[in-house]
Amino acid sequence: MNKVIQLKNTKLPRMLGELTHSNQFLKLFALISLGITVLALIALTVLVTRPPVILTLTPSASLLEKTELPGPENEIKSAIKVYLENRYNWEPANVAAKLKSTESFILPPSIKAFQTSITNVIHFSTEKQVSQKVYPSDFKINLNQKTVFITGDRITTIQGMRAAGILRLELSFESAIRTKENPWGIYITKEREE
Repeated sequence: MNKVIQLKNTKLPRMLGELTHSNQFLKLFALISLGITVLALIALTVLVTRPPVILTLTPSASLLEKTELPGPENEIKSAIKVYLENRYNWEPANVAAKLKSTESFILPPSIKAFQTSITNVIHFSTEKQVSQKVYPSDFKINLNQKTVFITGDRITTIQGMRAAGILRLELSFESAIRTKENPWGIYITKEREE
């Protein structure tokens, strides 16, 4: 009568418990993964929409200061300075080369007339041993009329004799294509001396 009854535990409740436990673990893992993904997307969006940080350094590795872009007046002034250097600063030995390099500031339809006008200057300079140097002091640029009025000093040397005078020059200009010889794209259309 003393029978020992051994109860067998069914595996189903235990398996259901483990499944529920692993399901909770997977749900928690999925929730944490979703949170990390959302944070990564927010961080990525913030980083992508920000403007880039540009560090400009000088050759000595110091920070380069931010300056304003040059205006058209500065571009015109630097082009006119180069034009004056070639057109009005010459000696008998280099007058032909200097005036030839000035052709890069003349529009192609006007080059023939310009070459005709400078032939007399070249001939006179080499024959009489004339040299000229100008020192511009003031540039008045009128963008509406496309003119530049230049004042300064002019020193002319004829066979060793120097004469100083006042330079008053009005140049009319046009903007056109930029070239290697004329990177400003400023072309002189008319010269008038007072």
